[in-house]
Amino acid sequence: MCVISEETITQFETALMEQVVDEALKTTFQNIHQGCPRDTYMRFLMAREGNVEKAHKMLVDSLTWRVQSEIDDILAKPIVPIELYRAIRDSQLIGMSGYTREGLPVFAFGAGLSTYDKASVRVIEILIFPQVYKISCAFTCS
Repeated sequence: MCVISEETITQFETALMEQVVDEALKTTFQNIHQGCPRDTYMRFLMAREGNVEKAHKMLVDSLTWRVQSEIDDILAKPIVPIELYRAIRDSQLIGMSGYTREGLPVFAFGAGLSTYDKASVRVIEILIFPQVYKISCAFTCS
């Protein structure tokens, strides 16, 4: 772990403000720091062991990626159809966070949070009962 001086933080802040002229990058930076820009500067400087140039490049690359991938707007898109979202939300310990660029739904699973719930019963009804029925028919029909 390295010690970051106030001078290094000021250098980093100055370098960032000189280069970041794009409004989208400035808005994204505001979303990242959430009112604590010095903490963000510290985080990136510590990640690059106090090297201002490397930390600057890392932060600008991160901001550029967030703008290109529309990370700050990902939750603004409505999930359609809403019935699908509600059915999944009500039956699973997962969250549907939106869609990929190809239009496929993206789900976030709560690892280790599964319990026996309505969804589990439905899975048993759909997947297991037909298999049990086939096996029992195979034994009784022969």
